[in-house]
Amino acid sequence: MSLNTTLQIALVWQDKILAYRLVRARETVTIGPSKRASLSTPPIGSGAGSDRFVLLAPVKPKGHFVLRLAAELAGEVTTSAQVHSVADLLVSATPSKRDASVREIVLGPGDRARLSIPSAPDLRLEIRFVDAPARLPRPTLAQTEPILARITAITAFVMTIFLAGVLIFAPDEGPKPLAISAERMAKIAPPTPPPPPERGAKKKAEEKAKEESGQMKRAEGDRGRLGKHDAVAKDTVIPKGEKDILRDKVSKVGLLGLIGKERPQGSGLAKLFADNTMEVEQAVAGMAGATLTAGRGSGGLSTSGAGLGGGGTGTGHLYGAGNLDTGGRSSRGHGHGPTLAVRKEREVKVDIASGSVDEGGGLTKEQVARVVRAHQNAIKFCYEKELQRKPTLGGKIEIYWVIGPDGVVEKSKIAVTTMDDGAVEGCVVRQVKQWSFPKSDGRTVVQSYPFLFKGGA
Repeated sequence: MSLNTTLQIALVWQDKILAYRLVRARETVTIGPSKRASLSTPPIGSGAGSDRFVLLAPVKPKGHFVLRLAAELAGEVTTSAQVHSVADLLVSATPSKRDASVREIVLGPGDRARLSIPSAPDLRLEIRFVDAPARLPRPTLAQTEPILARITAITAFVMTIFLAGVLIFAPDEGPKPLAISAERMAKIAPPTPPPPPERGAKKKAEEKAKEESGQMKRAEGDRGRLGKHDAVAKDTVIPKGEKDILRDKVSKVGLLGLIGKERPQGSGLAKLFADNTMEVEQAVAGMAGATLTAGRGSGGLSTSGAGLGGGGTGTGHLYGAGNLDTGGRSSRGHGHGPTLAVRKEREVKVDIASGSVDEGGGLTKEQVARVVRAHQNAIKFCYEKELQRKPTLGGKIEIYWVIGPDGVVEKSKIAVTTMDDGAVEGCVVRQVKQWSFPKSDGRTVVQSYPFLFKGGA
């Protein structure tokens, strides 16, 4: 680097240097009262930016700077060995493109300037190109801490010797295998869980247990049989005991006589007051003039079977009262006579028509219908539970409800109804009030949504 190529700027007050810096080739120097200014001085220039005035700015070629002069500055500038006063330069120098009141002059290596600030007579700025300072290399650890450097070197050397000895004199034996046997592994490892049961296996197991321990159990050999496979189809009538004969005598006297006058042989109602199971069975046998008959069973079945007495004339339990079917096996008796446990199934149907939905900024008709279809079973439940009490119940209910922007039903009520049943109508209204719909931009008003209920006799 040639001589006098580094720009130096110093802030001097009464021949004492307050600030000093070397300006890099691409650095801008500012002055003023601002904290961000390069050098702190009284305000220079006028306007909003007077707290930080750009004094020096880099220009091409590299190493040259433009000096900006304002009316608040005085002194002299030396360029190309010629001295110019600041007052002359404010008139003759090139005006700045940003501010016409500011003049600019380019400084190169060998030029200098001495600027003063009239508002602070004892303060001046010394600007000149000087020789570049010599660059000193960064000191090494050996130069700054010679003792620490020696200790580090000795420690590294000793550790290297130690590791080399370990590698040279270490035995060549490989790692010993772990002494883990199958027995020890079985103790350590958790037991393997059993495989999950097959689908429906639990239900099959319950049915098998019921068949083995309950009335569906198939007897082995002759045990439990009342007859044989080749027995003649003849009813086995159980005779009446002494109490039955006595009861027949007193059944025509007093209250029993009045109760049983329709049946002089003895009232079935009176026999329901008996104190043992056999007498109750005989009371049941008295219904419709039936006779208590023990079934023969079928295929070795001791407590159920097909044929006379095996639950009436159909499939049932141990005994049947004549042609009366007691409805064994989960109320599915198939006797030819009257039954006690068979109920007639009714098909319950709920039809949902397309409702009237005001979509104004809210949900669409399809979005509302999707939620209604998802809760169809709940609406059906409201109807089914009341149908048990009113077999002829049926009709149509139209519901009105309002859905808020958050999807919550704010209000629901009956719009039109032909059901004429407060229980069903109130249940449907409560169900609708609990539904959750998708969120939307506004309220959705469902003017009328019809539900048609069918299933009554």
